[in-house]
Amino acid sequence: MAGKIINIFVAAKYEATMTTQDNARLDAEKGIVGDRYYGEDIDAQVTLVDADMIEQINRTTGWSLTPAETRRNIVTRGIDLNQWETARFRIGDAILEGVELCEPCAGLGGQLENDQRTAADVVKALTRGAGLRARVIEGAEITIGDKVEPDQA
Repeated sequence: MAGKIINIFVAAKYEATMTTQDNARLDAEKGIVGDRYYGEDIDAQVTLVDADMIEQINRTTGWSLTPAETRRNIVTRGIDLNQWETARFRIGDAILEGVELCEPCAGLGGQLENDQRTAADVVKALTRGAGLRARVIEGAEITIGDKVEPDQA
């Protein structure tokens, strides 16, 4: 089963606004060119979240979180990213390896806190649904619409 990329986001600096891109370059062992974590952390080179999961959280909580608010780099649709924790998968021609679930932190909770939800509410709602951290094994250019699927090699 394959999903697809529906958004690509980068932020040049920590806490900077996430900007959307139609395509991006993934470099092996470094991450997304132009992103704040490029070359910084071998276990968090790329972060992914599935739009279906965000929509499910919104239905359950009554919130209206957007993919950009999760601060993840790649937004997918139609694929359970949690299955790739410690597994290899492809995005277009790039090969990535899941490192760990991208569980929400207090910092993200604080950024998403508002009149209707506390930071703790955010962390609780997003636990096991906030995405996946991955490392880039083989780099390539990726584009919105690219398939996200298991690596069959």
